[in-house]
Amino acid sequence: MQSKKLVSLGVSLLLVVILSLFWGLVVSTESVMAQTRTAQDQQQSAPQAANTCLACHNNPTVTAIFSTPHGVGSIAGSASNGRGCESCHGASGEHASTMQSPAVVFGDGGGRFTASDVEIQNRQCLSCHQTTETVHWAASAHQSADLACASCHTIHVAPQTALIERTDSGLCLSCHLEQRSQLNRRSHHPVAEGLMSCTSCHNPHGSDTVALLSKSSITDTCTSCHTEERGPFLWEHQPVTEDCTTCHNPHGSTQASLLSVRQPFLCQTCHSEAFHPSSLYNGTGIPPAGAQQNLLGTSCTNCHSVIHGSNHPSGSRLTR
Repeated sequence: MQSKKLVSLGVSLLLVVILSLFWGLVVSTESVMAQTRTAQDQQQSAPQAANTCLACHNNPTVTAIFSTPHGVGSIAGSASNGRGCESCHGASGEHASTMQSPAVVFGDGGGRFTASDVEIQNRQCLSCHQTTETVHWAASAHQSADLACASCHTIHVAPQTALIERTDSGLCLSCHLEQRSQLNRRSHHPVAEGLMSCTSCHNPHGSDTVALLSKSSITDTCTSCHTEERGPFLWEHQPVTEDCTTCHNPHGSTQASLLSVRQPFLCQTCHSEAFHPSSLYNGTGIPPAGAQQNLLGTSCTNCHSVIHGSNHPSGSRLTR
């Protein structure tokens, strides 16, 4: 009799477990379906929130935004999760009723309306885009130059590239003409080759260091790639630890290895003490007039080959 009760109890418990699993599966399925419907509704709500605007602005130049992160309602923080077009262009009821200018006009206004002040345009963008990338925008070189976000970025483009130009380097060099010229010299960083870009070293939205560098110093920026020169070394070469641009032009040079001046004249800007660094070198040391070793080959680095630093016990003169 007792065994029958135990069997009956076991069957009851098994049924409870099965029912619980089935109920959990049903609830989970309904939850997933509800989330899917919500995402679909949000995605569809993007153009719906802009219906008033689309009555006039229903053209590919405008509607392309619905294929970008700014126009997809299912993306958290998207402008379409708020008030549609007015999330960026501000409350523009009078624009819809009397064709007056929208509250915020970006870029050049398209030739029809006067562009809003740069500060007003940027305030709209920064109301959402507050990240570690933009934390130093205030008082940065680009902000101080009255550069608007829309000067470099466009959001009504699909696929979304964020930039007006195809690459950030092409965009930067459209203004920074001196650097464009330097990057076309025979010795240059491989920006034109597409192996790196301006943002590999610079943060265009601002930085707490010189030249909008993304690292804390020039040397840290350079050695983040040129790790073999980072050190620390037993015997240091002082310019290496202080500032790489003492000897190198990072954008490009007519000299080998991005050197700003040809050796030995570059070395002699610092090393002018007694012995051979104080010698006045000229054309008489070049064949056929002569063969001065400090003017031929790699010049000073013919002997001082580990110019960035040495760990050799006898490397005090950076010769080994």
